[in-house]
Amino acid sequence: MELAERVRRYAAIESRRDRPLIIYATTTRPGLSAIMAGDAVRELIGQIDPIPRGSTAVDVLIHSTGGDALAAWKLMSVLRERFAKIGVLVPFMAFSAATLFALGADEIVMHPHSSLGPIDPQIPLTLPDGSQRRFSYEDVGAFLRFLKDEAGITDQAHVSAVADKLFSTVDPLILGYAKRASELSSSVGERLLKLHLNETEGEGRAKQIAENLNKSFFAHGDAVSRTRARELQLQVAKDDAELEALIWEAYLAIESYMELRHPFVPQRLFLADAAAAASVRPHAPVALPPNAPPQLVQNVWTTIGNQAVTAAAAAGVEVRYSVVNALMESRRAASEHRTEGAITGFRTPTGELQLNLLDREGGWKSVTVPPVPVYDAQGEAEARPKVDL
Repeated sequence: MELAERVRRYAAIESRRDRPLIIYATTTRPGLSAIMAGDAVRELIGQIDPIPRGSTAVDVLIHSTGGDALAAWKLMSVLRERFAKIGVLVPFMAFSAATLFALGADEIVMHPHSSLGPIDPQIPLTLPDGSQRRFSYEDVGAFLRFLKDEAGITDQAHVSAVADKLFSTVDPLILGYAKRASELSSSVGERLLKLHLNETEGEGRAKQIAENLNKSFFAHGDAVSRTRARELQLQVAKDDAELEALIWEAYLAIESYMELRHPFVPQRLFLADAAAAASVRPHAPVALPPNAPPQLVQNVWTTIGNQAVTAAAAAGVEVRYSVVNALMESRRAASEHRTEGAITGFRTPTGELQLNLLDREGGWKSVTVPPVPVYDAQGEAEARPKVDL
């Protein structure tokens, strides 16, 4: 959906809330991966600067599966330096570091469809066979509890043998890193909560909330609904059906533009191009009669060999692609992190299709915001942007 229409929907939320709105989304498109990272801080500054100095409150609509905990801390810290009141709007998902970011808000406006998530950090691990796996420090504790409580292994010799097996798979330094990452997540969560909780209730409550979000879940993907978020004592705003409808419409516009419901499958994209599909179309097998003259057989194989050499020397067909990894936008400014590249393909001697993806350009770029009529709080300047509820 075009930026002009997205901006109209953002303006409707601003009118309802009577404060500026900033959008921050990282892709959740199947087949792509993008995280909250420190490079978004500069983009956020580009959003804050155009806001009139008299504004004391701001909203951030966020959609992300998370990323760097310290990026969440920095983003919220930058906002806190400028604004006294901050609201975080969650239309669909704000997991992991995005949940951490939301903890720093004075209120979290959650759509009924939305979810937050645990803040236990996930550590990448390369196994001896080269495969990748992610684990949490809490997984280590669960394993040790299993040994004691379920398997009944308490003898020191047996425990040592199991520990040796564990350390043969996971470097002890990785376990130490996982422990520090877990402590960092709880610490950042606690600090973010203390940004708005008063001193009387902040100390104990902030620590408890952060610890619960870090250690009381059995899976990193366990969704925290609006009801459950309130049970965890998060600063969830009261239900507001009109505002929730506006937030959902804004999300649908983002979802459409970032193609979040359309998996990025390079093979499908490559084969959808007629020239590319023709370049890798498998040839029919050569079937020669058993009694074919030797000269004929030799001529056939020579022809096939020449064709293979010619095909190998020919320029490969490239299929261009362009994907949006993240965006930061409002009705005042906009930027997006986009990757552009090309896909090439070939058939192996065994007939398998091999694809190569070459990223040619990527990074944050500013986008021109089209002029969109807006209205004041009384609706007098312009007609209110129409959003079907």
